[in-house]
Amino acid sequence: MGLFDGFGGAQINLTPKVALVAGMVYVSAADGSLDDSEAGDILKVVPDRQVLETALQFVRRNSVQQFLDAASRILSPAQKMCLILNAADMAMGDGYLAPQEQQMLTQMQQYFQIPDAHLHPYVQAFMIKNNLSVFG
Repeated sequence: MGLFDGFGGAQINLTPKVALVAGMVYVSAADGSLDDSEAGDILKVVPDRQVLETALQFVRRNSVQQFLDAASRILSPAQKMCLILNAADMAMGDGYLAPQEQQMLTQMQQYFQIPDAHLHPYVQAFMIKNNLSVFG
């Protein structure tokens, strides 16, 4: 512990649920900000404002790499898959995947060691689901 670490507040315990929300925040805020609608979308997945606040504190204090290192250690394979799919669904929800969001999802996939073959059918489903242009 460094001399000035106490000024950052209490240590944040990264639980699996906080990791889920933090992962969604990192991807949603990859463009530089987390707007109210994105926070609302996260609360639809995990309807717990305290978990959201804890995740936001974690995100403010930790880099993406620190998050990915910690999350990789504490999450089960099923939890990793759930996290990346929820983050991808949020990122692709507007029918467009920003380059920063794509990069973040790729990093998650690599850290979580999820093969392309596992993700491919889900990504295809999200692309079909979010392609509303088929309705004119």
